Amino acid sequence: MIHKTRFLLFVAIVLFFWIACKKNRSTPKPEIVLPKIAYKDTVFTEYFRRTTDWIAGDAAISVSLNNNKSLWSFGDSYIGNFDAVTQTVPCLFQVRNAGLSMGISNPLEQQTYIGTGSPKSLYQLGTDHNYWFWPGCGYAAGDTAFIFQERIHKKPSGGSFGFEGVDSLYVAKIKISTMQNVGYGFLGTRNNISFSKGIAKSGNYQYIYGTRGNGFGNDLLVARFPANNLYADWEYFNGSTWSKDIGTAAKIFDFFTSQFYVFRLKNKFILLLTAFSVGCDQGKEIYSLTSNTPEGPFTNKQTIWTVDDTLEGHHPFFYSAIAHPEYDNGKNELLVTYCINGYGTCVPVCVKNRMNPDYYRPKAVRIPYKLIDPDL
Repeated sequence: MIHKTRFLLFVAIVLFFWIACKKNRSTPKPEIVLPKIAYKDTVFTEYFRRTTDWIAGDAAISVSLNNNKSLWSFGDSYIGNFDAVTQTVPCLFQVRNAGLSMGISNPLEQQTYIGTGSPKSLYQLGTDHNYWFWPGCGYAAGDTAFIFQERIHKKPSGGSFGFEGVDSLYVAKIKISTMQNVGYGFLGTRNNISFSKGIAKSGNYQYIYGTRGNGFGNDLLVARFPANNLYADWEYFNGSTWSKDIGTAAKIFDFFTSQFYVFRLKNKFILLLTAFSVGCDQGKEIYSLTSNTPEGPFTNKQTIWTVDDTLEGHHPFFYSAIAHPEYDNGKNELLVTYCINGYGTCVPVCVKNRMNPDYYRPKAVRIPYKLIDPDL
């Protein structure tokens, strides 16, 4: 009788665990999904740590050339003056702008492009060195890359920065098959709007974005032109419709910063902003806003990155947050670069007329699409 009782108890225990295991198999516990966060793309940042040809520079605006390569345009740049012993460059750059082609599937495929004048800037017009170009957004069509240029003028009176923008819109034309600069198109004045802050194709139009100072920051405006004819009459959004009268152009957004960049990602138009920064230990945030239409409204402001490139506890002067959606890593993570420009009066980086080029090189981060907009 005792053995029978023990046997039945044993069967009951086995049956209990069998039912429990079956229940666990049929109703699995919900999977814990950790939220994705933005992170520094140290591999891509390393692509800018070059020791020959283009060494360092700012802006870092890429244009996909439709041949598995992108043309990266930089502003003030160091060319071929890296000292391997000290790991430094002179404190003063040599050219006002430069280009670097970079493979999309293999970013290590790189080639520097500069001009033939003096200085050897890639984008230059005339011989008056009091005027120069800082490259902006662009797009490729056929065998031509069109790169919009911000015309800059040295101010005789100096001032805070010693330069100012010129109300003249130019576009540089690069022949993609030879990567030669084949000339410039002059697009006239634009009512002091700098149309170089991003471009996005939608339907039969290219939508191009520009900024204009408002005394307390900048207004963002948008124009459009036929996708197959840059030189057609442009239309400007006036707040409710499109008009060929630039005088009616209305702001679609404003912010206390000079750094705006607009691009298209899937079915969304994305605006990147940086916190106001003109020196060390000032703003350090990068923001995103989204819209369903090219003319806005841009809403859903998100802080997508906080600059962490500190030196002796100080944050750098930073700017130029630019998106590069062509560099898709297959993880729904957007490549964004930003530029730092030393540490100002907080930490002197120019020592004996030499400096570490890392203090003037672009930095790369990856931003999950969902951090920008849940619908992406």
